[in-house]
Amino acid sequence: MPAPAHTTPGDAALYAFETWAPMLELVRAEHPELCAWSGDYALGAFSLPLAKTSDESEYTVALMDATEPLSSALKDAGRSSISFSVRIAPDGHTVVTPAAESPTTKVHRAFGANGAGHVVLVDGAVPEPVRREPRTYPGRGPAPSADPELLERVLRERMPDAVGATEQELTALEKRLGMPLPPELRAVLTATRAKYGDYGPYGEDDRYERDTTALGGIEQFEADGIERASVADIRKGLPFDFLAREAVVTRPDSPVQGLVAPPEWIVIGDLGGTGDWVAIDLAPGPAGHVGQLVVLSHESDVGAWLLADSITDLVLHGENASPQGETITEPPAAVMVNSAEGMTVEAAATEELEVLGIGHWDTAPSDLSPLVGLPALRTVIAEPGTIADPLVIGRLDHLEYLEIGLDEWQALIAADAVPKSLLAAGISGSDLDRAEVDAVYDTLIRLWGGEGLRTVTIEGDL
Repeated sequence: MPAPAHTTPGDAALYAFETWAPMLELVRAEHPELCAWSGDYALGAFSLPLAKTSDESEYTVALMDATEPLSSALKDAGRSSISFSVRIAPDGHTVVTPAAESPTTKVHRAFGANGAGHVVLVDGAVPEPVRREPRTYPGRGPAPSADPELLERVLRERMPDAVGATEQELTALEKRLGMPLPPELRAVLTATRAKYGDYGPYGEDDRYERDTTALGGIEQFEADGIERASVADIRKGLPFDFLAREAVVTRPDSPVQGLVAPPEWIVIGDLGGTGDWVAIDLAPGPAGHVGQLVVLSHESDVGAWLLADSITDLVLHGENASPQGETITEPPAAVMVNSAEGMTVEAAATEELEVLGIGHWDTAPSDLSPLVGLPALRTVIAEPGTIADPLVIGRLDHLEYLEIGLDEWQALIAADAVPKSLLAAGISGSDLDRAEVDAVYDTLIRLWGGEGLRTVTIEGDL
């Protein structure tokens, strides 16, 4: 069957049997008895019925060769992953069926067999933590330690052969950022633009080691790499359901606000090659300073921790002995209800509640009636069979993300009780029937005015 009409020209190779055949042959050679199986393939990862370990060099090469056509096809189609099922007849005739797709609405499939993923029902929608704007706390100004003139002088002493940014380069950066440069950042760039190849007497490795030390552990980006966190390539592409689970709290004593990637964070470098980005914070928390340095950890989806009160402070005295001000998710904004936590829905149902998760109880399913009318509740995630009456969900007026079991979704749909406020939806549980999952997603997509799911089959002979 040819590719569906809504695909792009870049999809042609993705729907060609020749693209899939090498990978299918590899699986068949290892498991000739398999006649039906499902898998996922992503750039850099896979979930396939292969038992051999990746540390066997010859096998690793064979695997890379076998999956290279599919990797290339995904890249050409502008995609990063694909889920699919395979059926192989005794005579070798093979049918590959990629997961059904909608021409208007993206279904984010879970990797592996342990989940159904989620669907974003409203085009362009992002979860509340991404939309959250920083607050302005009165009296917050630069730290007493901030001293741009001293900072520039010390950096010139430590890096005497460094090449500073020209006024034209600084002006171009200000134009791109849409704001005047923070005084300490201008001082740093005036002392060194950190451009690769600027240094003569030093080898590049020596230069980076020396400059990183001079800047208190920061690997400074070139001017072209300095950007607002809201447009930088950081925390982008995080699935809706990841951040919908977060309810970040900014405490009264926190120097850093609970945000995801606001424009007020100016990313200037990497913390010693760790993959943690360093940013100048122009919207500090209630106990912070304008221009403080914060670290966006690669292990966290939200928030940041305080590195130093100012760049001058970092350069002269080094970073804080331990991370400070890291924003956290905690009750009463986010609550997990299960037997291990010892929490009930009734106890969790406060006006501050934003995110509620319900795990498996040892007793009866939970009554959701106490949640009705809560003004901040935007996310409910419940394991299958943990809700006493799913129809109560239809009375939760502010829900943006809902993740419940197949039976619960089917009950809501049958009663026309799906909350109209939803931006995205997921299905909980594992080892689910793909046809039932797609039936729910298809119905939700159509309810929100999108075009339903379509599928395609790819056929050939092994």
